[in-house]
Amino acid sequence: MKTVSVSHPSEAPTLVGQEFVTPWFTMDEDRADMFEKGTYLDSYPHRYGGDDAYGDDLVEGFHLLGMFDFLLNHSIWSEGPWIAWNYGVDKARFVSVIRRSDPFRLRGTIVDVVDRGAQGHLVVVDVVGEVRGRAKPGFVATSRALWTTAG
Repeated sequence: MKTVSVSHPSEAPTLVGQEFVTPWFTMDEDRADMFEKGTYLDSYPHRYGGDDAYGDDLVEGFHLLGMFDFLLNHSIWSEGPWIAWNYGVDKARFVSVIRRSDPFRLRGTIVDVVDRGAQGHLVVVDVVGEVRGRAKPGFVATSRALWTTAG
């Protein structure tokens, strides 16, 4: 695991070009089932298993995107009173299947920090979802978070 941090959100521009790696993560089956139920995937008319050949243990792409905040918060942060608001994801591509049993992690580079004045800083990160034992990633995306002071 490699982390990047600053002592205050105002120092966010110094992060441009820095790389990070999150801890390995394996999808918990119970939580994956809750995600499927909460997003109505459990009643999707075309299941992933059977003839579709993905299998019932597929981690759905939007579930992977939903894990960004959890995983990124282990690796990018600022000390002090701040909060990182999810600002969006650009160019997300799911390039290979990730199963519940596949350990995966995020490897990324902070590619830009945009000063938003009193709002804070928009931190832009290119992310690759690495799957243990595979050369081909599970997904790639650009993630954006607005760092602003809390309180």
